[in-house]
Amino acid sequence: MATPGRRLPTAAVVLSGNELLDGRTRDTNGEYVSADLSARGCKVVSVLTVADDAERLTAALRFSLAAEPDVLVIGGGLGTTHDDLTAACLAQALGVALAEHPEALAMVEERVRAVASRRHLDFDEVFPLARRQALLPAGAGVVPPAGVAPGIAARAGRTRIYAFPGVPFEFERMWAGVAAELDAAGLFPDVAVRIVRVFGVGELQVAPILDGMRHDLLETGINVGRGEVTVRLRFVRGDAAARQAGAVVEALQAGAPVFSVDGRTIDDIVADALRARGLTVAVAESCTGGLLGGRLTERPGSSDYVLGGVISYADSVKAGLLRVPTAMLAQYGAVSEEVARAMAEGARAATGADCALAVTGVAGPDGGTPEKPVGLVHVACSVEGATRAVRGSFPGDRATVREFSTTAALHLLRQTLGL
Repeated sequence: MATPGRRLPTAAVVLSGNELLDGRTRDTNGEYVSADLSARGCKVVSVLTVADDAERLTAALRFSLAAEPDVLVIGGGLGTTHDDLTAACLAQALGVALAEHPEALAMVEERVRAVASRRHLDFDEVFPLARRQALLPAGAGVVPPAGVAPGIAARAGRTRIYAFPGVPFEFERMWAGVAAELDAAGLFPDVAVRIVRVFGVGELQVAPILDGMRHDLLETGINVGRGEVTVRLRFVRGDAAARQAGAVVEALQAGAPVFSVDGRTIDDIVADALRARGLTVAVAESCTGGLLGGRLTERPGSSDYVLGGVISYADSVKAGLLRVPTAMLAQYGAVSEEVARAMAEGARAATGADCALAVTGVAGPDGGTPEKPVGLVHVACSVEGATRAVRGSFPGDRATVREFSTTAALHLLRQTLGL
């Protein structure tokens, strides 16, 4: 990416923990800090996750430092157990010794006294073990803790280094304080982001439009997920870059089924429209098993427009609660346009909602036939007496088919509402 004047600062992230590698714990810290750095105008060049192993962690730190990022963020390994190795490995990577930091020691003592008092523990018993959290690389500074363990602030050339505990709320709170200081110091540039969202075509149809436009002043990215294509344009604020971004957005709107140019997701658009128009919605779900209702109710305040729904997995529930005619189920089968329409209309009637969405399909991996293969989904939308239905054929595993189905249902509601 070429930009006039100032370049975008770079950042690297190193996370340690066996639990992040064997599936016990999801890496929310990497997601959180990468997204925050990107939003602040940093280009994240690497995110490394390594085991609680001194050799591997030291190697990962050295590798990240060799790229000379402006910021290196480290998560995990600052506790009191044998596998908390970050301070020692960072010291080794920097070529310095470990030393007890007086300010860090005072912080640890204060926090341990509070914990001991709250949990009725003997301070003199627990403090010697906790004291090791005051050992920092020589010359390093301290980041005030959100729990017991202080963070580490160090420097290697132009690289600012920050290490935090792996507990997510501690990591996030401590990074937020550091980020505010970096922002005040002028590290982060004034960047703008344009996000364009497309539904109905794939990356192969969107990428050529982007490639055909000049975007040398923009950092561009295309992401595919949930059955949509998202194009992200990021640039240091300036007239030339803003004009270039505007031209790219216009080209995408002209050449692809764009549904959002302001960053709003389909979930945002549907929620905003229902609330603004005073409409209510209900769902009838078969293969998605509640995922659609979950997306609709994920937002605070969704009780303003979501009335409820029926998970009609069995035909008996489709017939009993949604009043889908048994003759229809026998003639067309549960996975059919006819049944999807009847489910949507039944959900409206049962709840009194203004709008209703229905999903029925074959999510797999079993249950498919030559006539109705895995991935076949019928989605219907009933609004004010008019019912529309679409047929989808979604590739992938069970989770992907279910996720694509919920996205398709929300887009059908958007289209039915004329958005």
